Amino acid sequence: MSSMETNTAGRLETAPSAIEALSRKLAAHTTLTKFLIVGALGYLVYQTVLFTTYDLPFLPLLPDKDVSGRIIFFDHGDVRFLIASLVAMEFGIMAGFTGHHLWTFRDRGSRKPLLLRFVQFHANQLISALGILTVIVNILTVQAGLYHFVAVPIGVALAGAWNWTWNTQFIWRRAKR
Repeated sequence: MSSMETNTAGRLETAPSAIEALSRKLAAHTTLTKFLIVGALGYLVYQTVLFTTYDLPFLPLLPDKDVSGRIIFFDHGDVRFLIASLVAMEFGIMAGFTGHHLWTFRDRGSRKPLLLRFVQFHANQLISALGILTVIVNILTVQAGLYHFVAVPIGVALAGAWNWTWNTQFIWRRAKR
């Protein structure tokens, strides 16, 4: 396949590369692009905190790795990992809200007070982070034996789809004119 195309005047032109085409497509969807960037930064915060609290041995108050424990109705094979993933989730939630409030959705007028929006965002994140991300990551890591750096992107992708829907349709929906 050639990168040269003939235009209607019969002149040869260079076809846009895949990167150029993707750049133009993303520029047309700036809110989605910002959402993905903030999500990526939240992901980095999550991974950094998870690595720091789980893999580095300097937190003596946490149980050792692979210590099992009963938590309400179920046994968990690695309580340290559960604690670390919950702490990482909370830091990721705070980073995501800050990024979306200050950048992604700042152009959307709203009559909602900031605190109400934060509570709504946090409730949504608890559903996506606890109900989707943490459950998926813990099942894939503890039950399926995947390394957490492999399991997290799978959980993040599923939680991200949920978050885009809730953030754009409910929390930061465009104000009615």
